[in-house]
Amino acid sequence: MITSATKPKRHFWRWVVAIMFTPIVFWYVATPQVSFHFSDKGQGRLGYILNVQDDLSKGEIYPGEATGGAGHIFPNDQFFMELYWNNRGKSHCIRVKPKWPSIDIYIGADGAIDSRTDDRFIEACGPLP
Repeated sequence: MITSATKPKRHFWRWVVAIMFTPIVFWYVATPQVSFHFSDKGQGRLGYILNVQDDLSKGEIYPGEATGGAGHIFPNDQFFMELYWNNRGKSHCIRVKPKWPSIDIYIGADGAIDSRTDDRFIEACGPLP
């Protein structure tokens, strides 16, 4: 049997849990995302290094696959996000300025940036070795 005395306590704990999870949900939704898509017409694997403010992740994707990462919710002037990749012996690098909610970077079959990519948010990193 449920009495009316137990109902207010349950209601109180629901609000406490909701208030505790609100910042986590906000952080997840408000963080800009960057996705890198490799053309399904590409050949071979695309090895990459994703550098988000000196936090490195390394991997490889195959034609038709994608990878990506999250930017910073409150980036300062020093923030950077770079993607280095190698495909069929050619090395490339771009620097991305993440904007909310997400940016899609398309890498064509030849390993270069595809024309579908909005170039307002990317720039070349400079000469590669």
